[in-house]
Amino acid sequence: MLKKFSNNLKSFFLKFKEINKIAKRKPRFIFYSENKSYLKYGYSIIEYLSKKFPGEVYYISSDINDKVSDLNVINVYIGQGFLLQYFFKRIETSNLFMTLTDLNNNIVKRNNFVKNYIYFFHGAISTTRIYTSKAFDSYDTILCNGDYQVKEIRQREKLVNLKEKKLIKSGFFYFDYLKDKINETNDNEILVAPSWNKNRLNFINEDFEEIITNLLNSGYKVRFRPHPETIKRSQNLMESYKEKFKGKNFLFDDNSENLEAMKNAKCLITDNSGISIEYMMLFKKPVIFYSDFDKVHNESFEMFKGLVPIEDIIKDKFGYEFNKHELNEIEEIINKAVINFDKKEIDNFLKDNFYNYENTIDYFDKNFSNICN
Repeated sequence: MLKKFSNNLKSFFLKFKEINKIAKRKPRFIFYSENKSYLKYGYSIIEYLSKKFPGEVYYISSDINDKVSDLNVINVYIGQGFLLQYFFKRIETSNLFMTLTDLNNNIVKRNNFVKNYIYFFHGAISTTRIYTSKAFDSYDTILCNGDYQVKEIRQREKLVNLKEKKLIKSGFFYFDYLKDKINETNDNEILVAPSWNKNRLNFINEDFEEIITNLLNSGYKVRFRPHPETIKRSQNLMESYKEKFKGKNFLFDDNSENLEAMKNAKCLITDNSGISIEYMMLFKKPVIFYSDFDKVHNESFEMFKGLVPIEDIIKDKFGYEFNKHELNEIEEIINKAVINFDKKEIDNFLKDNFYNYENTIDYFDKNFSNICN
């Protein structure tokens, strides 16, 4: 035990020294990631910068398994807790990219040595309901997916008297990242991917077992893909589901990459997860929404009257819904959704509502001097 403590202490001080060395180097670009499931959302930007500025891009992660192994990037693992706080207090850089919300409202704080805090989205949803009210207030620059986010952020700035941020009309980088990887798709699974809800109001906590049982009894192969926060915060519950459905046509998928799950799915069942937009828009397959729970993390949601969240527009225009009184009709609902799903309008909707669809990095390149310091 003493040896383990000694090794941990040694590792701590080595990381401490490494953070100080990075701070002294003052890298031009730093990306921070909470865990490996978020890498894919910023990968296109990292790839672009690492080619344009080799040796000047640092990828810092709190996940020991999270590395950019195929690019000219300097990977650093810093873990959680004190070292994470110290890193954000000490670091100096021209541009710090993150997809972490609530900067300044948790243990991650701004400092005066970072010239440009840049946020990129890890979902295509609106900023008004699912995120907390101050989620983006402390960023300098935000890479926006579409006009809907620009309107939402500007409205909040005006209503609560915030300084205007630099809002970049870049588009959703993950759309382009995914599109390059889509080839053949299969229709042999039902993907069940609920969102994480801090209020615990979703079908993972309420009707999950009945939904999965009905799907399995209808002869479907089911892939269950919980949100990373659910895996982290509800480990005992996840283990109980693994045990309950073990040996059946049930796959528990905690892979950080969701591409395989979406490629193999005949349809997606979710509540308010951002994966619904990615799946429906790019794979052009139906999404069925369990509608008994409304996910609201923003206590100031009512201030955005007149701005309908993009996820509600997509759900109303392209989605299908069911509730707890229709659980026994799940097979019929899936068949109806698959038969009636209209693929024709998807591409037009993408181009009308998301900036630079299929050209996000071209836009980033042309506007680089306006985005980065």
